[in-house]
Amino acid sequence: MNYNFKGITSQVEQSYDNTAAHTELKAMMNRNERLSLYFTIDRYGYEAIRVESKTTKNFAYQINQEAFAWVMNYLLKGETEDFNVKPDAVAKSEETDANKFRKDMLKLFVENGIGNIQFTPEFRDRTGKLTAVANFRNGTILFFMERDKEITDYLREKGLIR
Repeated sequence: MNYNFKGITSQVEQSYDNTAAHTELKAMMNRNERLSLYFTIDRYGYEAIRVESKTTKNFAYQINQEAFAWVMNYLLKGETEDFNVKPDAVAKSEETDANKFRKDMLKLFVENGIGNIQFTPEFRDRTGKLTAVANFRNGTILFFMERDKEITDYLREKGLIR
């Protein structure tokens, strides 16, 4: 016989308070904190950054194009204006693999020459992993992903790793 929890537990759709995350992130920016962040797909299926600083523990902030531009303007120029950012106007990602999302974001930064990206040499990195850090005036973005042939060939072609 196969047992299950059908009819026993409620399947309530959980939601994330991205407005509160936005408010916290803006407060960190207003304190001129250096942010440390990385890209991910959160447990709800949204593209997000995980962000922290010296004073604030790591939390998720779901992003869309406007939120991404807002965060990048802070990292690059220290601007905190969030007039066009609507933290609740996010949509579930078509991408479900956080590793692929991070890889695509790294390629976006490389293609556009954004950030001074430093790569951990393969002999120093964890086996099968690729790690990079993009440094900005007001923070850093960490990139970590599986070291596969596609990303290795791409970065070698760009002259970024050996």
